Amino acid sequence: MKNSKLYGKVLGVGALLAIVVSCQCKKDGGVCPRKKAEQVIRISIENEPQTLDPRKTRSLGDMNLIRNFWEGLVRTDKTGLVQPAIAEKYTISNDNKTYQFNLKETNWSNGDPLTAHDFVYAWKKTISPDFLSDYAFLLYSIKNAKAIKEGQLPMSMLGVRAADDYTLVVELESATPYFLELVALPVFFPVNQRVDKQNPDWFRNSNTYVSNGPFQMAKWNHNDLIVATKNLGYWDRDVVNLDRIDMVMVDSETSYLMFENDELDWQGSPYSSVPTDALERLKGENKVFISPFLGTYWIRTNTSLYPFHSSEIRKALALSINRNEIVEHVTCGDQTPATGIVPASMGLQSTPYFVDGDVEQAMNVFQCALEKENMNIENFPELTLTYTATARHHKIAQAIQDQWRNSLGIVVKLEPLEKKVYLDRLSKGDYQMACGDWIADFRDPVSFLEIFKAKSFGSNNTSWESLDYQKALESSYLVQDGQERLETLRDSEQIIMDEMPVIPIFHHSMVHLKNDCLKDVVLNDTGHIDFKWAYVVN
Repeated sequence: MKNSKLYGKVLGVGALLAIVVSCQCKKDGGVCPRKKAEQVIRISIENEPQTLDPRKTRSLGDMNLIRNFWEGLVRTDKTGLVQPAIAEKYTISNDNKTYQFNLKETNWSNGDPLTAHDFVYAWKKTISPDFLSDYAFLLYSIKNAKAIKEGQLPMSMLGVRAADDYTLVVELESATPYFLELVALPVFFPVNQRVDKQNPDWFRNSNTYVSNGPFQMAKWNHNDLIVATKNLGYWDRDVVNLDRIDMVMVDSETSYLMFENDELDWQGSPYSSVPTDALERLKGENKVFISPFLGTYWIRTNTSLYPFHSSEIRKALALSINRNEIVEHVTCGDQTPATGIVPASMGLQSTPYFVDGDVEQAMNVFQCALEKENMNIENFPELTLTYTATARHHKIAQAIQDQWRNSLGIVVKLEPLEKKVYLDRLSKGDYQMACGDWIADFRDPVSFLEIFKAKSFGSNNTSWESLDYQKALESSYLVQDGQERLETLRDSEQIIMDEMPVIPIFHHSMVHLKNDCLKDVVLNDTGHIDFKWAYVVN
């Protein structure tokens, strides 16, 4: 085996980007409005988490909550590079298909020793055919994982084993240049197998929540507040400065008012949003932070339902949207119109896949689709657009509703839902069209493209799959030349844009407000926020 080197080759983005938020304290006497030497911060997380089980989480906000409490084999550092964490070191075989991780001797927050067996247990549970995990597909890079999840092979053939208590060996299906970035994600975190076997619901309450990260859960008042306190048993506790993080669950408008009243230290991305009505003033006063974000806001279509079975109908809907109007007059946060699902900064789009707001072409495609379906505009059914019930989502949905009525003459009903209900309906395919988004889990176009490889993938939710798309995507796994790989991935994205199971609207930016006294919060372009090194100047 050869000594491991972190994969810094990230397509289209260049160097691994991280923004260390560290500003000067307020100048009115140089004193911040808090008690002296108090290392306590308050942030807004907007919603009750859907789950804080790292194997089951799917939303960016919940993943970031989990990262406060957990540590994986590796962790992203201040500069954006993946560094060993629970792993003391690792080695990679010459063919880049076998990884050996040698673990530190660390403990769970309840004092139990954390071993390689906890990783094996967690990964096998996630890959079990009867275990529901929307992110299980990320483990398919491991040898035989997909076939085991689909019930075609026994669990004993999974390419993961504990050579001893502190040695984890992982065999991959094929060389995966971003594998180390994958194992930094929550779905790859260990789980205390003794606790999980004794109480399968351990992750629902603070008094049973067992983790291994910089902070541990001290309180969880559901739909109200989560309190994280410094984990004194954490292996790297000496670099953790904060004693407590209070995470309040209020909507964006309320959290903005709380921030203005010095009751919050962080408001906005990636846990919540800054009200669009306040953005122009905040930008003019230089009080808002706007930073790059590898994410795309889009509309999923349920291709198993009429009339969304028609790719022409889906394409007409996509072409008729004026994205520039939405980012200029609705979102107002320096977002960019999306004419593909992968952010342009990742290097796939040399030219747009389609013209934004091409109403004439949209109408032509729509008329052809109506003729094929033996319909006309008079008997075209009312459509329903579903979204999470927040002010921001509602404004976007209203704008799209108006554009479709004006350009195509169709009627669209808006259906706002509480977040948990929305995600449940999405997972079950109980919707027609749904506003949502996707944030890169790692800095590679595959992070966007992989989710549509099969309709069975937990985060696809469109019922769409294509054999041509699968072949194009799988061929990229075998390409060694970087430019040739990009071209293959571009072919994959072209198929999605031709079929349009998902309609891209805009590429995100991160927008947040921060107390000037809070320093060394690490925020990177995948929306990963880390308070491990943060501290407060008093």
